[in-house]
Amino acid sequence: MIATYEKTIFKDESSGYCICSFQTKDETVPVAARSSYYHDGKIHFTATGCLLPETSTVQVELQGQWEKSRYGPQLSVLSYREILPTTEAGILGYLSSGLIKGIGPKTARQLVDAFGLDTLQVLEKTPERLLQVKGISAKKLERITATYRNSRALREIVSFLAPFGINIHKCMQIREYFGSNSVQILRKSPFSLCRIRGFGFKTVDEIARRMHCAPDDPQRIQGAILYALDEASHAGHVFLSQEDLCRQASWLLKGSNPDSAVPDSLIAAQIYELSMRRELIANEGAIYRRRLFEAENRTAQAIASLAKQPVQAFSHLEAVVEQSQKELGLMLSARQCEAVRNCMTQPLSLLTGGPGTGKTTVLKVILDVYQKLVGGRILQAAPTGRAARRMMQSTGLPAGTLHSALGLIAKSEGSAYHTKGLVPLAADFVVVDETSMVDILLAEELFQRIRPGTKVLLVGDADQLPSVGPGNVFRDLICSGVLPVTRLDTVFRQSGTSRIALNAQLIQQNRATLLEGPDFQFLACADEAAAAAMVQRLYLDEIAREGIDHVQVLSPFASRGDASVKSLNLALRDKVNPSRFCVNEWSQGETVFREGDRVVQTKNHGEISNGDTGTIQSICKNEDDELSVTIDFGDGRSVQYGESEMEFIQLAYALTIHKSQGAEYAVVILPMLQSFYKLLSRNLIYTAITRAKKRVILVGQKKALYMAIHRDGSDRRNSMLANRLSALFSYKKDSTLMPARPKKAGTTNTKEVS
Repeated sequence: MIATYEKTIFKDESSGYCICSFQTKDETVPVAARSSYYHDGKIHFTATGCLLPETSTVQVELQGQWEKSRYGPQLSVLSYREILPTTEAGILGYLSSGLIKGIGPKTARQLVDAFGLDTLQVLEKTPERLLQVKGISAKKLERITATYRNSRALREIVSFLAPFGINIHKCMQIREYFGSNSVQILRKSPFSLCRIRGFGFKTVDEIARRMHCAPDDPQRIQGAILYALDEASHAGHVFLSQEDLCRQASWLLKGSNPDSAVPDSLIAAQIYELSMRRELIANEGAIYRRRLFEAENRTAQAIASLAKQPVQAFSHLEAVVEQSQKELGLMLSARQCEAVRNCMTQPLSLLTGGPGTGKTTVLKVILDVYQKLVGGRILQAAPTGRAARRMMQSTGLPAGTLHSALGLIAKSEGSAYHTKGLVPLAADFVVVDETSMVDILLAEELFQRIRPGTKVLLVGDADQLPSVGPGNVFRDLICSGVLPVTRLDTVFRQSGTSRIALNAQLIQQNRATLLEGPDFQFLACADEAAAAAMVQRLYLDEIAREGIDHVQVLSPFASRGDASVKSLNLALRDKVNPSRFCVNEWSQGETVFREGDRVVQTKNHGEISNGDTGTIQSICKNEDDELSVTIDFGDGRSVQYGESEMEFIQLAYALTIHKSQGAEYAVVILPMLQSFYKLLSRNLIYTAITRAKKRVILVGQKKALYMAIHRDGSDRRNSMLANRLSALFSYKKDSTLMPARPKKAGTTNTKEVS
């Protein structure tokens, strides 16, 4: 029916679900559905649906079905079509309505004055003509046309997926990933949805089933195989054994319906088919996504090539090391001196150690000795902006992020594009700090861009959490047994009296009797609710003492429970920065951002790195109704964000332990509860407490702390980087094989990989 929007009765911003009032002249509207509050001769009714048009400037053609509710029959809208206005006044009202981002009342007036009744046709078919209008630059035109097309594409996606309960946020993810052809792609290949993080196989399988996809459809089986491998990579694995892959794919395909189960022989056949198409690589019983296999293989070859290079000998090295210590006012231990020698006499070396063991001291001497002996170009880099800035402060030399040095900008999960091309790094000595945070994909980018003859030093703490991405690069390089490694294990910080550093050592020794005192406390709480309440009280006390920038709450869980990052962020923000008059706010899905909020960047964006924290200075909208959020990240880095960029901003009063890697805070407050059982491990608690410089406060249950300390999860990742390096140094060649074609049902020719 043809109808006109009147008002919104209810709207859920997170799902896009609306209840709206419409008016129409269509007599087919059931009498029981008509509102009795109006006496204007028109028919008024209520409609429900996702992303309904909330503007009266256009009529819409609604398609749906009448459903009963406690308020009488309501039209459940399955799809709708806008009927664009045909008068200048109508076009002006439509463009001024805010439906198209980048066009406000002023710009709308200019467009209608310029193109009259043809305005919408120009916008649809020849948008480049908008450049004729004063004030519309190429950048603004791009924004207008993108939002115009995206809004149409989004409505198509919402309409197509509404029966499956997919919310507006996920529809926006689909549009971002697949673009304007999203619906056509999903109709043809529904399991391609599994490529988008947050779309589980179960959800996509239900959509495909309702599109009449058979249980043994090859597309469905391949979808389960690829999803299992992608989930494994999100858990840090570079590959799965064929046995594990078959088992996990079988579990996904069976789900809760035994009738949808698939024989192992069909799964093995589709693994073979995907391998024939080179989407998968089988290597000695290990099944990789091709991209990860190539990254692991190329990284191993590049590292082996670097490590085998000849190195210049320095006959007076010892004398220069002594001279450097005197000039810097430092005295190195025997182990620290060994680290300096390793670096200067080897093309590639590794330096590892916990907090307070003197890594920074050694690095200062290494850089000074290198400048005295060689004087070449030095590149200092780290995976995060915070780690790079700390590196620069401690050494006095410039440092930046690895992404910046390599010219990488994240494009999507597991991929990037290069702003500087693939040119080698212009450096004679490359020093990388916090190397434990480097995953296999970033490692590939780094080592393939280091020129022959360049000296490389990798610094990190092998006992910390491994990278968020797949692989365990730093630990694998140490465990390969073919590279020179110096492990610093003597605590020097604060004359050896820091309980933080001493307890970090005890944790690594699997000892749960920790030292307590003013700088390391454990406060007992009976349950999660009590722990969350105590964390809030402690946070207020500590920020009053140290300042909000120097206190951080860390939690293992992102979104589940009272002591999760999500819950604590909302609770802490309402205490520190409550809603009040004249303080602007803006909603992004379920999150409300407020001026004065402490926030964190979750994706590299220009000079702002993933993990950088800042404060929202202002929230406003310009004359074209476009959002502008200014965030101060410190060090003179004040950045303006639009609506799309805010997708990668989160509240930061509390952070996950993973997100805190590479950072340091004066005080760390850490809830430690048995309800966190699934995530508790030794390197998790170790990473959390070593973020603190002055004080650690653990809140919760001692049993949870003991669980974490006694569970070693540091090397439980499927990776063959260490094996590949060992083989390359032993002059053995890797073999890349196709999986054998199954000869009969239930049999595959595989070899287990440990």
